[in-house]
Amino acid sequence: MRGAVAKRHPLDVGVAHLYARAVLAIVRAGEELGLEEGLRLQERVETRAGFSLPLDDLLLFEPLSPGELAAQLRNSASPFRGNTIHPGELAAMIVVDSISVVLAKGYVAEAEARELVRFATALGCPIDEVRKLSAETAPFLSALDGP
Repeated sequence: MRGAVAKRHPLDVGVAHLYARAVLAIVRAGEELGLEEGLRLQERVETRAGFSLPLDDLLLFEPLSPGELAAQLRNSASPFRGNTIHPGELAAMIVVDSISVVLAKGYVAEAEARELVRFATALGCPIDEVRKLSAETAPFLSALDGP
């Protein structure tokens, strides 16, 4: 699935906004958003969407929950839309990019890891797939094996 994540066409505006809010929710799960994380988040959003979403604008929205993301993604899906995305593909993007963003501070907090898994599983991505997607940086996922 990693190859599919890398070769994806740019996200449409609505999905890009949901993606950015999901990554932001994961990053903010551990602590306040740092400068390095904010810059990396903006870079990832621009790479995925092909345009920028100002961080200040994203911070004005209420935090996005995993259930809300899944529901909004279902509501935006239509066979007549040209740029729909499979929830599993979006989950993979969120996993890979969230790890990249939180590692800007040098580590992944347990709260961030838990939130990442909550978002991925809400989109139908099983924990084993999350582990595969984050194999290079996965030591933090061992914290998720507990209760």
